[in-house]
Amino acid sequence: MNKKSLKKALGFAGIGLGVILLSSCTANFCSQTDLASIAYPYEQGVTVYLSKTEYQALVSGEKDPDNGMTKAIIAKEIEWSDQAEALGLPRIAGPAYDGNDTVYKYIPYTCTTVEPASGGIEYKYDLVSFSSAKADGILNTILKSAQDGRYAIPSVYYFGVMDDLVLKQATMNAFGKNNMSDVPTAEILVGDEADLGDKWAVNPYTQPNPSRSDINNDRVGEIGTSTGKGKSILRSYGSYKFAGANEKGEPTMWKNYDVLNDKIRALSVEHSFAQLSAYSLPSTDFVALYKTQINTKVTSIRSCIATRDGNFGHYGYASDWRVAIEKKDWGYAWQKGFIEGLLVYPVSWLLDTFAYGMDPALSGVGQIWALIFVTLIVRGLLLLATFRSTADGQKMQMIQPELAKIQAKYPNSNTNMVERQRMSQEQMALYKRHNIHPMRQFLIMFIQFPVFIAVWAGLQGASALATGEVLNMSLSDTIQQILFNTDGLPSNLHGWWTALFLFVLMAIVQIFAMLLPRILAKRAQKKVGRTTANPAQDKQNNTMKWVAYGMMIFTIVMGFMLPSAMGVYWLIGGLISIAQTSITQFIMAKRRKKGK
Repeated sequence: MNKKSLKKALGFAGIGLGVILLSSCTANFCSQTDLASIAYPYEQGVTVYLSKTEYQALVSGEKDPDNGMTKAIIAKEIEWSDQAEALGLPRIAGPAYDGNDTVYKYIPYTCTTVEPASGGIEYKYDLVSFSSAKADGILNTILKSAQDGRYAIPSVYYFGVMDDLVLKQATMNAFGKNNMSDVPTAEILVGDEADLGDKWAVNPYTQPNPSRSDINNDRVGEIGTSTGKGKSILRSYGSYKFAGANEKGEPTMWKNYDVLNDKIRALSVEHSFAQLSAYSLPSTDFVALYKTQINTKVTSIRSCIATRDGNFGHYGYASDWRVAIEKKDWGYAWQKGFIEGLLVYPVSWLLDTFAYGMDPALSGVGQIWALIFVTLIVRGLLLLATFRSTADGQKMQMIQPELAKIQAKYPNSNTNMVERQRMSQEQMALYKRHNIHPMRQFLIMFIQFPVFIAVWAGLQGASALATGEVLNMSLSDTIQQILFNTDGLPSNLHGWWTALFLFVLMAIVQIFAMLLPRILAKRAQKKVGRTTANPAQDKQNNTMKWVAYGMMIFTIVMGFMLPSAMGVYWLIGGLISIAQTSITQFIMAKRRKKGK
């Protein structure tokens, strides 16, 4: 690879590295309570809740989804539950509540089959993974990592007890009670599309173990939210599994998880039960792995800048879950940092204000209008702040023919120091005559870069943009995420075609916006006759050309990897740049004709 090619390759590598480094430039606004709310949709446990009729059909084998394996699994879980109940321990299969004959539960998981010498088939109940759909959120990934690391994996019964403790506490929170004996469990139902009235549903789905397609078809994923059809105990209060407070009363992400594990360990010590022995509980290594992977997942989510309390987002394994996000004020933003308080929070505040003002339900249309208005405001303020620098840039394009004449007079300036000095003197005189300060161009970069970071962080952090969809495309998802998710094609189920159209249009507009000044300058330069070679001029033109190409590639890569809302912002910004360049060039051409 020659030196020139190596320089280009390093430049493009720098662009990619910049994309990665920019992600850590601003603080994450999510509070500990927000993180706990976001975590539960991805790790909801493993227990499936269903009606008595559905449960009995599985127990009897009348409903046989997997050639009798589910029947055998439930039979084993009933055996464990009967043994546990005799010791005063929770059941993991059967009625979910005492005194409630409506809600039942069991844990679907995979197991292997063996053929004994006596013939027939027996089931080997060594945990491989859970087959409940919600375990696909992150738990099965954790279990696979634990297996690869040769960590001891907790028993099925342990996971069932954890779910039982979470459900009971969430139920008491839903009814405002301190004891389960005070909760009217007869008022609790399984998820259903029917009008629940004032009753609570355990889970919100019409299917007890819904796949992504079931959820997309039912479209009942927002039960328990401000726009839902009913109230879901686990949707509203399941985050208890993680959220808690430390000794100082400060919210802490992992407090309750640790408390629940301590309760289960205490039960293990108090009752001698094989399924809850010391070897059946999570080891220190497993807990560390569990926390690390969940922390990695939830801290990668940044859409926690809400100007009012509410339910936001589309979280969980099926991206169908809104969660409660705490209100953030300007004081909270200043605590996060200078850029966060000065620029990031105001951008999100503007987005929230416009989005709620035009579409209180945050269905998607209001967010698009909010993006348009915010783009206009940001670009307008940038134009005011960099007006002289922008004018210098436009003047530089206008005087390109005169610069070309000066450069043509000194064809050897690239090697001859005397010619180079004389050419520089004439160029500076030309700049002074037109009141151009070349160094002011750096002011644009100095201002635009932090504004770019702040706008990106504001769009990425805005809870309003993480809610609702535009032609099935979520504005908080990256275009990369959407295009790599081919589930539902050739339909536009998850906004695949919307994202593709946005990306292509954004790329075309940005490329044209960046090339337009060069195109206009080239047209003007053709009017100047050039009879001699000028290496200095060629070198300068090549440098400017590669800078422009580098910026185009940077924008396209960033547009692919950043939230789709940023793609909308760049699309609108590109159109504004085209209009600005065209209008400015028109005005300058008119003035030039008049001798001004």
